Amino acid sequence: MGESRRKQRFGGLAQDGRLLFWRIGCVFGIVAVILATACYFSYSHGRKLLARADRAAGTVVELRHGGGNSTYRPVVSFQTAQGQAVTFVTTWGTSPPAYRRGDRVSVLYDAAAPEKAEIEGFLSLWMGTLILGGLASVFALLSATLMIVAKRG
Repeated sequence: MGESRRKQRFGGLAQDGRLLFWRIGCVFGIVAVILATACYFSYSHGRKLLARADRAAGTVVELRHGGGNSTYRPVVSFQTAQGQAVTFVTTWGTSPPAYRRGDRVSVLYDAAAPEKAEIEGFLSLWMGTLILGGLASVFALLSATLMIVAKRG
């Protein structure tokens, strides 16, 4: 393909490697949209849990050390409104441990699936949303920067 024809086809982006910046910017934009969508669903899940969840008082009965990493995940025991005893391990861990054995915590649970309970706390409810939103913002900013650089030269 001739140089002038390539410039016509890609709007002049082929020179100086700007086409590569444009393509990478497009890929980063797609990644940003995917991450933003995941962020929305994570946020929506947290809102729904808060709206429909029952609350119970729980106790940290154990701290599980993560396999290959150095995080500690609390194991919490609580009793549902129907009297069912439930013990669950949180989906997140921290280092140093955020809780100690014997700590009292507030638990959110769905009566239909109490084993999928969560400790009621900002990080346990919104950490995933914050991470996904932050990554989506970074990729969107990189995408916009690369596409502007590609257009301006």
